[in-house]
Amino acid sequence: MSGIGETYECSVCHGVFTKPRNDEEALAEARATWVKMDKPVPVCTECAAEVYAWAQLDHPGYLR
Repeated sequence: MSGIGETYECSVCHGVFTKPRNDEEALAEARATWVKMDKPVPVCTECAAEVYAWAQLDHPGYLR
């Protein structure tokens, strides 16, 4: 796992960002939010908000 300050590519917009927290914290939040995650993928804050809003409106069963 990697940590704060490293860069990652968002799986949605493909922008490159600096990690604001470590992977363990991000993975714990994702597992607490989503019902099923086959393979966690890195998503920037802006895209994460859009994906979450989409799930709330169109696929609430995807959320815990």
